[in-house]
Amino acid sequence: MEENSSQSNKYDAALAKYNTQLNDAEVAAKVAKLIAEKVPGNHTEEVKKFLFHCIDLTTLNTTDSDESVMKFTEKVNQFDDEFPDLENVAAICVYPNFAEIVKSTLEVEDVKIACVSAGFPSSQTFTEVKVAETAMALMEGADEIDIVISVGKFLSGDYESMCEEIQELKDVCKEHHMKVILETLSYPCIRVRTSSKPLPENSNLPQRRKPPM
Repeated sequence: MEENSSQSNKYDAALAKYNTQLNDAEVAAKVAKLIAEKVPGNHTEEVKKFLFHCIDLTTLNTTDSDESVMKFTEKVNQFDDEFPDLENVAAICVYPNFAEIVKSTLEVEDVKIACVSAGFPSSQTFTEVKVAETAMALMEGADEIDIVISVGKFLSGDYESMCEEIQELKDVCKEHHMKVILETLSYPCIRVRTSSKPLPENSNLPQRRKPPM
């Protein structure tokens, strides 16, 4: 009982470091301030090219098929010839069952294969299913895995179970990148998905802080 209480206090203490009592007006005001201060200095061709190179080109449609995903990947193969002055996208993102199709079709070396996994997007399935799906995606050729946290566990205060599940999935990924989507629109708040790529040296965009481990 004391151990569970200690774990709970650990997560409560971590959350207490941040202001989580924001309202829409405060968020809107801070976003407007950030736009006013940062956009003019970053309205450059170099920054726009960099941002393009951070894109995960994504197809997550119920109508996706082997043929449609192959055609989707061919667009990336043709990109360098059609736009030689631009760096290609960072990754192609698909459902796990299409990882092998992308791998066998992709001809560009610096474009990664990302797969959503772990019951994406609801995260409402058994942990064992999430682990198996993630392992199969990696086996089929995924370089990166995107998961959504268990929002239900988070909102109910079961931070320990949520974090243990994330750690279990990270253990499956080993050296592969795993992105954790917070799905903060469910809180409600603003959903922000960031790239792991470093910013250009002369960019005025704020550097993303690494989360504490």
